[in-house]
Amino acid sequence: MSKTPVSILQEMMVKKQMIPNYELIHDGGGTHVNTFTYRVTCEGLSATGTGRSKKDAKHEAAKAMLEKIAAHRAYPQLPASPAQSPIKTCIPTVIPASPRIPPNEPFVNAIGALQTLCAENNLQEPEYIPINDEGPPHARIFTYQCILSTFKEEGIATTKKQAKHEAAKKMLNRIKELVSVNCPELLGNNEQNQHKINEMISNSIAEARYPQLNKSTSKKVNLGLKVSNYHTKLKNTFITIHQEIIAKLEAIKPDTSDYDTVDILLGKLQDILTPLALQVTVTPLDAISPDIFIISMAVDSSPRIVQCSSGATEKEAEYKALINLIDSLILLLK
Repeated sequence: MSKTPVSILQEMMVKKQMIPNYELIHDGGGTHVNTFTYRVTCEGLSATGTGRSKKDAKHEAAKAMLEKIAAHRAYPQLPASPAQSPIKTCIPTVIPASPRIPPNEPFVNAIGALQTLCAENNLQEPEYIPINDEGPPHARIFTYQCILSTFKEEGIATTKKQAKHEAAKKMLNRIKELVSVNCPELLGNNEQNQHKINEMISNSIAEARYPQLNKSTSKKVNLGLKVSNYHTKLKNTFITIHQEIIAKLEAIKPDTSDYDTVDILLGKLQDILTPLALQVTVTPLDAISPDIFIISMAVDSSPRIVQCSSGATEKEAEYKALINLIDSLILLLK
């Protein structure tokens, strides 16, 4: 472990059967921008050091003493200390005050509003990450980052709760800016406009996450549809690229049955679905006979697209279920 100036000075004096004497000569002044000063004496020499904490001040005093000893004994210039003193981050000159809401303006829970927006649009929940906290215990300043897809916003406040709220509020404002720039006529409050705004938000996030989709959306088909209308909704979800998807699905369909290629075929299908924010899951099912294998394959759309198949081997069951799944996707998108 690298040694600090305090430990180096202590070892040097112990070899001479001496102990350096540290004296606190300034205790900070009692403000939130405290500074401390230590004086260290040994071998008839004296040096002082100042820092934002007692520990920092003590390190600076020891460092100054080592330089004095080197100069007094005509030692060559000492190299930089292998372990730098743990200087704390400076406190910002202006501490951000928690914003006050005017009496005539209703309070908006930005965290809850952002959560609701994500739930309504089948988006991943926003993530709040603590970035930094600094300052003395009685005047801490917290920084939180809100992450939604590829978008990031930061909030700074004197409490963790307020910092998260500020980050969520900035994220909501950013989404509103996307809507106002792309389609300002939708800024009304009626239900139809709100639905269009939600759809535009989903499109914007999808474009940021998957640029290759152009203007298509990664939003999955909503629940509550009639089964007879599902294929129409799925096709409309990927309206600009559904022909391209069909062509890719037909291209990976093998002409002959080779059960050993099921892993390669499954990988190709997943490569097609990944840009659409869809995943394929493979689930083995219980069979009444040990000589029969049953496999379920599903695409995590909403509702899910599921195909099952059986075979004399696990590879055969997987292969048949995968072919059925590809055929189902092609049929639904046509």
